[in-house]
Amino acid sequence: MTGMTFSKSDAALAEALVSLRREHDDLRVVSGADVDSSGFTLLSVVRNEIYFLPAFLAHYRALGVERFVFLNDRSDDGSFEYMRQQPDTVVVESDRTFGDRVNIPPALSNRVENLRIVILWRSLLRDRFAPDRWALLADLDEFVRLPPGTTFPELAARLDTGPARAVWGVMLDVYPADIAELAEQEAAPRIDMAATWYFDGEQHLRMRPFGKLPKIVHAGARARLYQTYGVDNLYPSLGVRARKIRGGIRKLWRPGKWLRYNELKELVLLKWQENSHYIGSHNANIPASASHLLPIQHFRFSGALYRKIRMGLREQSYYRCSTDHRLLSELLSVMKARRGSFLYSKSQPLESFGDFVRTRNACGV
Repeated sequence: MTGMTFSKSDAALAEALVSLRREHDDLRVVSGADVDSSGFTLLSVVRNEIYFLPAFLAHYRALGVERFVFLNDRSDDGSFEYMRQQPDTVVVESDRTFGDRVNIPPALSNRVENLRIVILWRSLLRDRFAPDRWALLADLDEFVRLPPGTTFPELAARLDTGPARAVWGVMLDVYPADIAELAEQEAAPRIDMAATWYFDGEQHLRMRPFGKLPKIVHAGARARLYQTYGVDNLYPSLGVRARKIRGGIRKLWRPGKWLRYNELKELVLLKWQENSHYIGSHNANIPASASHLLPIQHFRFSGALYRKIRMGLREQSYYRCSTDHRLLSELLSVMKARRGSFLYSKSQPLESFGDFVRTRNACGV
């Protein structure tokens, strides 16, 4: 659902979720209260991201972002101190942490499951810092790309001439050539943007008419690697859809078609509205453009991955008890033993925005 139309029950759900997040609003500004609030804004939750922070800020400043609002989730790697030093950055904190579960009122129990505080945070950040205005929301390893010379304020101004109030992004996992190169990156203190990064050079999403979700047509690098190295077979609870397909119940699978394991579509650019709310981490009840698609250069397979896996397995606070971190841990172990490569026949180096256009992973910008 993308928010095109609402039934009475949808409206009631939206109202209940708005009330729920207000009950859990303990966000407080701890730094940057005097930053100009009129500038184009990016919102993010930050947990120990000093590896990405300098490059992240430089990237988005070049694309027209004038104010960064970071919800600092107990960082202890220097991220908090670094953010406080930035003249265009607001730092917010909470007494909760992102993996905390939210108690669902009985009236919502049949509509909402496993609600984590981080989803309410996303809505609260927009309520507080970007109401009725276009703003980005991106994790620190997500670098949304635009054509040379284009900025987010310019794109938002063009979008205001149409009915859409959101733009989809496609999550494109980028990766080095092989596991040895990834292991070398672990020792680096910062992401190397100048390194050679590859991506799956296939169309990942197919846009559909206004009001409908994009269709996933390529499952992405992570799913491809899990299946290439046999990791997907270790966690059958993830593979209900896979077992149905392989068992012939659904005639969707064919050789060369990778089965889905992680979400590839995300609403990254939104104009928040009254009674807007997030439907999970990547979607919201807001009408999204059918003619715009923004590529997200997702540095999942970077030197920071080893640290994130250790944290995810230790805390068990991510989605499905950090199942993806378990899969990634096993993947890296198998690849190390085999001296494995991340590449396949359609991998290509990421050199320019034109690479996204040619592979139909960008349109309308």
